[in-house]
Amino acid sequence: MNSGIYGAISGNLAMMKQLDVLANNLANVNTPGYKKDSITFEAVMTASVLQGTEGSADSPALATESYAIDFSAGVVKVTGNTFDIALDGDGFFAINTPQGKAYTRQGNFKLDANSRLVTSDGYEVLGNGAPIVINGGSVSFEAKGKILVEGQETGTIDVVDFPRPYDLKKIGSALFMPNDTNETPQAARDTLVKQGHLEGSNVNPLEAMVRMIETTRSSETCQKMIQNYDQMTGKAVNELGKV
Repeated sequence: MNSGIYGAISGNLAMMKQLDVLANNLANVNTPGYKKDSITFEAVMTASVLQGTEGSADSPALATESYAIDFSAGVVKVTGNTFDIALDGDGFFAINTPQGKAYTRQGNFKLDANSRLVTSDGYEVLGNGAPIVINGGSVSFEAKGKILVEGQETGTIDVVDFPRPYDLKKIGSALFMPNDTNETPQAARDTLVKQGHLEGSNVNPLEAMVRMIETTRSSETCQKMIQNYDQMTGKAVNELGKV
C-alpha cells in the first residue's frame, strides 16, 4: 500500500474520532456544568522510516490521538431555584458515587426522599465530608458555602480544588475523578457559592457546528481518495487478467 492511500485511511480514521468528540460535545450543549472534550493527533514515525530501511516509502508516520478536557467555566445564569448552586471561581463540589468520591460543577441539586441534597443522578452532595441532610422549609447557602436552615447554620457545602493543570478524568457527563487515586483535593480559595444560579456547558454550539462541518468535509476528501485508489486497483487487476 503506498503512502498516499495509507495517509488517506489514517486521516479518515482521525476525522471519524474527531467527529465523535464534536458530536458528544454538541449533545451536551445544554448539560449543566459539562466540560467539552478535545482531541489532537501527533505523527509517530514507524521504525522503518526512522532507520531509513528499505520500503520506508510505504511505511509513513502513524497518527496517535490525545484527549483533553477544557475546564473553562460555562456561562452562569440566574434560575432562582433554591437548590441550583453555581461556583464563582475555581473548584468543584464533592459528590459520593458508587465509584467513590467524585467532583463536579454541575449544581442543579435537589432533595431526595430522605432529605439528602443530591445531584440530578441521585448522588449525595457532601458538606463537611458527609452527606448534606436538610430538614426545613427555608434554606440558604451563603457565599462561603455555609448552609442555613430556618436561619440556623447546619454545616458548609464542600468546595474543593486540585493543582493545575488538572489531572482529572470523566466518569460521567459532568463528573470527574483524579487519575492519581492518591491525590487529595484541598479547600478551594476565594471561590464563592451562588445560590439560585446554574453554570451551563462550556460548549459553544456555533463553534462546534463549524468544526463539525470542516471535519466532515475533510473526511469526505479522504473517503474519495480511498475510493479512487480502490477503483484504480480494481482496474489494474482487470487489465492484468487480460494479459
